[in-house]
Amino acid sequence: MSSGEAGREFDPAWWSAPLEGEEDVDGLDNPLLMSGRFEAALQNPNLGDTQRDVLVALATVTSALLDPDNWQEPFTPAIQIAGRRSAVPSDLDAGQLAMVARLAPLIEQPMLRARVADVAWFYGDRSKVELIDIAIDAYRSWPLDPRGWERHGRESWARAFQLAKRRGPQGKAIIEEMCKKLQDRVLDGKSADGHMVVSLSDLLASNCRLSRDSALQIARKLASLAQEVSNADLRLSRHYEREATGWFRRAGDAAAVNDCIARVAESYASEAQLHLAPDVSNSQAAGLALEKALATIRELPTAYRREHDLDSRFKELQAQLSATRMTTLEAMIHFESDPIDLTDQVSAARRNVSGKEQFEALVRFASYGALTDPERARKNAEERLSGSLRHLFSRTTYASDGCKVAAYGGSVEDVENQIWSEVIREFDIRVHCMSLGVIIPSQEVLTLEHHFTFDYFVQLCFESPGVPATHEGLWARGLWHGLNGDYASAAALLVPQVEHLVRYHLNRHGTSTRLVDDETGVENEKSLNALLDMPEAVEILGDGVALELRALLVEKQSANLRNEIAHELLTDAAAWSHATVYAWWLCLRLMVVPLWLMQGRQAQ
Repeated sequence: MSSGEAGREFDPAWWSAPLEGEEDVDGLDNPLLMSGRFEAALQNPNLGDTQRDVLVALATVTSALLDPDNWQEPFTPAIQIAGRRSAVPSDLDAGQLAMVARLAPLIEQPMLRARVADVAWFYGDRSKVELIDIAIDAYRSWPLDPRGWERHGRESWARAFQLAKRRGPQGKAIIEEMCKKLQDRVLDGKSADGHMVVSLSDLLASNCRLSRDSALQIARKLASLAQEVSNADLRLSRHYEREATGWFRRAGDAAAVNDCIARVAESYASEAQLHLAPDVSNSQAAGLALEKALATIRELPTAYRREHDLDSRFKELQAQLSATRMTTLEAMIHFESDPIDLTDQVSAARRNVSGKEQFEALVRFASYGALTDPERARKNAEERLSGSLRHLFSRTTYASDGCKVAAYGGSVEDVENQIWSEVIREFDIRVHCMSLGVIIPSQEVLTLEHHFTFDYFVQLCFESPGVPATHEGLWARGLWHGLNGDYASAAALLVPQVEHLVRYHLNRHGTSTRLVDDETGVENEKSLNALLDMPEAVEILGDGVALELRALLVEKQSANLRNEIAHELLTDAAAWSHATVYAWWLCLRLMVVPLWLMQGRQAQ
């Protein structure tokens, strides 16, 4: 730090005045809103040079989103569009970092104090341990109440843990204090705290080593809360039970683990009955709940199922599911939209999600518009070919690396192949238009109006009947990457999971996905292409989903994402293409819509 920098004096009113006058406390603890206030203050033409420098630095420090689980890049851009992004703290130069290091001890507002000290230490001089201490203390000062926790509590405490782990011996004592406070808060939890206790428990499990007795205490508390809310909120009850399961496992109480899982299964069965009670037309949602109940029972050991007569209960639920399956299929909601130009489509897509509560906005985003109608797509392809001379000439399709992936000679025998090729070509246009005109514009509104955490997606994936059991974390991670604009990582995680999803649902409906060698009897799994060609796949997934998965994942004339990813052929351009954007969105649809239907919501 230069002598000139050290000699500059700062007035706390420079940063406190722009934050005054907020009626809602959110304005005082949301860094992005702080950044906007600092930017507005910079419009004053009478600012001195030092005051202007301070406001510019603070606007940059508070302009980013905090990702506490990413140590290498904890501060990510709030906006990323077409290769451009908003400011992030790493944009600060050495002089600005030296200045914010001096500002940190002078700031009283906890969130601003934490952010400034964190940035000054992380990107600046890490030998200044007083900065990391200021950041840790400010982050963990965040109150453990439901409203505060939902806003910024979890990310603040998670960041405090990450910083304390880098603080050496002193950090161990801090972590012990934090763990004790979280543990006490969980044990003091009330049903009115809602999902906060679940989130506290998860953070505690991720960062703290507790004794067996402490683990049992927490597990029993969570199980007690689950029973307390079981009549009023079945979904919350299941979240409590699942958290209790983890703590019982830590304590080595296998019997209690199985009891929790059994109660979760029965909770799904109860939810199915609630859907059927007012109106049998809700059998669609009831069937999805029954599927989750059956999947949960399958998690239990054979001996436990036999001891508690759960095999007979399993058969009973299967019979109920069979009785509701036909009405469930008939009740499936079909989404359609009239053709519109792209400008109107962008506006409509944004209006579709704007101003809605978080889960409804996510459902609207994922379910917007109808999927491809195979019959209509084929009819349109035939009409285009019949009105053109193209079908009389040979046609060759090349991949981006120059490889020939399809060739048609223009003969009568090639008509079916040409029709399919035309369907794929039209689908590629749809993917491009949907990405530009619907997905990306409405995603910008969705992420601007709502804060989606990774834990939120984990909870949704556990609840969704569309997500295969034991794969919820992978689905959540992939969907979360995509929502944050990292479509390449999303595709790398989700495309293999889609292949497993197809096998999973075929097997659950009694359809074998294997080929048996006639000579050796060795069984091998069918390829995804072969699976999607099976009539059972079309029946289970729907003809629109089956066509789009085939076109998007295994068709060489299109993105061919499954094979490109599996064989390490995916280029940077392909990884960040409209196809990966669409693939991520389609996966989100496969997760969210079944969950929405299970909850018995009506189509908008």
